[in-house]
This record gives sequence, structure tokens and C-alpha cells, in this order.
Amino acid sequence: MSVDLEPFIELPGRDCAGHASDAYRFGYRSKETGVAAAMVEIAAVTVAQFVPLQVSARMTIDGKIVIHAQLPDVDHGTLGREYGEVSLIELVEAALNVDNLRMEEAGPRELRTFLRALEISIQRVKVALAAI
Repeated sequence: MSVDLEPFIELPGRDCAGHASDAYRFGYRSKETGVAAAMVEIAAVTVAQFVPLQVSARMTIDGKIVIHAQLPDVDHGTLGREYGEVSLIELVEAALNVDNLRMEEAGPRELRTFLRALEISIQRVKVALAAI
């Protein structure tokens, strides 16, 4: 009989039901259904106090944002690394999501500022392209 459970961590932000959450959720869930078998919530403030986390991000030339998070590896005393990747387009779409705009209370002024930053970025890419 194979074990259907896998460990998981849900980051603060939105929980699986879409509600705002300021806690990490750690537990085990079914690989097949995603249903949690056991879970504990720990406040993000507590995790930040006791787990030294170093995070960095960079953008690749194809427009992907790569996130490197370094957590301590208790067993070996070295740092373990977790990598995440999301495209610039996905980040822009998430920022412009109606729920996000409402939550951030973003209005025309904020959107114009965002647009200016994107236009400056586009101009810098054009300059780099012309230099090649």
C-alpha cells in the first residue's frame, strides 16, 4: 500500500478558501485530492522571528522572475535552497487583478505611476536592443 501523503507549506496571504491570512500553514495532504490530513497554523511574525530566511529575486532575459529563498538545513548546518519562478506578465496580471486593485485601494494615480514604470522599462529594453 503506497502512502498518499505529501508535506506542504502554505504561505501567508490568501488561504485555500481565498480568505486573508497572516499565518503559515504546515501539514500533510493527500497527493491525489489535495485534502489536508494534518495541519498547524503558525503566525507569520513567529516564523519570521525564529526562522532566518534570506530571499533574493532576479529577472532573466526572457522576462521570468526567479526567487531564491534560503532556509537553514537543521540536519546538515548548511542552507537549503528553494526556487520559485513566475513570468513578468503573470506579475503584471496579478497586480492588475480587480481584487488586488481594490485591496491596494489603487486608483488612476497609482495606475499611471505603474504605467510610467513599465514604459521606462520598455524604453530601456529598446535602448539595449538598439545597442546589440
